[in-house]
Amino acid sequence: MSRPLRISFDNAVYHITVRGNRKEKIFYSDTDRRVFLQKMDQTFLKYSFLCYAYCLMDNHYHLFIKTPLGNISQGMHYLNASYANYFTAKYKTNGPLFQGRYKSLLVDEDNYALVLSSYIHLNPLRAGLTKNLEEYTWSSLLDYLGKRKKELKKLDTQFILTQLHNNLTQSCAIYKRYLLENLTMDFPVKDIYRGIALGEESFIKGIESKIKSVGEKREIQTTKYFNSYSSEEIIQKVSQAFNLNKGDALKKRRGNLYRQITLYLVKRYSSLSLKEIGKIFNMDYTAVSQATRRFEDKIRKDNKKRIMVNSVLELLKN
Repeated sequence: MSRPLRISFDNAVYHITVRGNRKEKIFYSDTDRRVFLQKMDQTFLKYSFLCYAYCLMDNHYHLFIKTPLGNISQGMHYLNASYANYFTAKYKTNGPLFQGRYKSLLVDEDNYALVLSSYIHLNPLRAGLTKNLEEYTWSSLLDYLGKRKKELKKLDTQFILTQLHNNLTQSCAIYKRYLLENLTMDFPVKDIYRGIALGEESFIKGIESKIKSVGEKREIQTTKYFNSYSSEEIIQKVSQAFNLNKGDALKKRRGNLYRQITLYLVKRYSSLSLKEIGKIFNMDYTAVSQATRRFEDKIRKDNKKRIMVNSVLELLKN
């Protein structure tokens, strides 16, 4: 199977995701994270990348970047290779550090910058790495909130913040409020075109035009940037996450939190209709919608429930 087509052009904007091989950690210490940030800084300067947002997790990282020179492949190869060399030398490891090539998604920066930066900054909270986003230092969020001096020379917070208010202090406060109001934010999967671009119709048409101009004979491979899951997969992972007996995730009894979690995840992450979901849970399709809305309100306010949901999502991703 041919590799997915990499589309690069001057001023292209991307959401980049890089995961550790076999989902293993790529950062074992804060020293590792500091070294990676230094290499990010070097890479962005060398290849003239502009960074809108970033977040370092334990076994993967996110970048939201702009490439004025249309050189995404060269820059990402340099960054990953230089960090992998450091990691291999320090920990005496064999084999690749990263899981294949990086995942990239072209982004409509004019319409999706705020949503995407927020999604990236909320990652540590969703994964249970912190209970307070302002205590997590390994993302660009503190720069957006005006809490520290900018660490990356090519980090640009102004592009997004100036969209919120012309006063910097006010825009930082608005950005923080937006995050707090959207703690359960999911990636806008439905707005992804063929696994390669995120944007509104006019942006997608522009990308289609660029694809045609490439003139390649091979078919462009559609990729899953974010997966949807079957109800069976979700039920199995809920049971695994909480050591449930068979059927407990669906058992209809008052206050069954595991059933609520399962229903919410099936509604959000499967391709089933409300009617089909209702059959699985033995409930009317209108009740499915109402129940998931109520539970979404709960996880927005309850950090413990949010962590429980995210623990299942991590199992699904792996």
